[in-house]
Amino acid sequence: MADEDPWILLTNDDGIDSPMLEPFIAELSAVAPVRTVVPASECSWTGKVISRFSQIELNQVERSGYTIYTLGGYPADCANIGVHALFDTMPALVVSGINMGTNAGLAFFLSSGTVGAAVEGFLAGVPSLAFSLELPSQDFALWRRERRLESHTEDLLSNAAAVGRSIVQEVWDGGLPSDASLMTVNMPTSTCEHTPRRFTGITPTIYGSIFSRTSAENCFEHAFSGLQIQQEEGDIIALQNQEVALTPVRFALDMTPSEEDRHRFERRP
Repeated sequence: MADEDPWILLTNDDGIDSPMLEPFIAELSAVAPVRTVVPASECSWTGKVISRFSQIELNQVERSGYTIYTLGGYPADCANIGVHALFDTMPALVVSGINMGTNAGLAFFLSSGTVGAAVEGFLAGVPSLAFSLELPSQDFALWRRERRLESHTEDLLSNAAAVGRSIVQEVWDGGLPSDASLMTVNMPTSTCEHTPRRFTGITPTIYGSIFSRTSAENCFEHAFSGLQIQQEEGDIIALQNQEVALTPVRFALDMTPSEEDRHRFERRP
């Protein structure tokens, strides 16, 4: 690849061992040259955390003819280093994923390392996409427990990679949706070429405790209690309807205060 050729930076939060990684590299390579920088190990639920107080080790791995760089850090580290520090030119597009599991709903969106890497791409001024795939519960449990997939799950991953390529191609050719800072894409358990795709918002969700005490004194461990859906709308509902949820996100987070609030808080000369 010539240095001046536009290229795609691919990262994820499931790390080098993600079964989605090589199929997605293969699909995206049909769109543009791909350079891949991923965490050395899984970094789910790490949001946009950045390594600050330790060095980050870089390694180069060859897999199925692809050169993959691994970093001993987080997804946002991978995006930032991949954009700014590792190559001679910046990417034209940052793609994060495809995540093994959904990142639909506000609570997961704000917690996701997959989304965090796309946010880091956005902060670097590069158009960015985050992809996630909902898996049937038994297949996700098998993957989490044994790092093993059934043949039908492998077919689903292959289909998801192809659908992801189609969406990336659209962004590569025409850019992100108007006024979007980035776009997050959640794909349902039935994803294939013919699965309906539609724009949605992010479903308002909250969660309660995600930790429980262990038998060891003064220790806690992850024990997620589940999401609470506050409104029956948005990306989670699209997934329930077996649709690919396309969610353009614009980071304009401020709000206009009321006159009462201005009176309460503001102080003027």
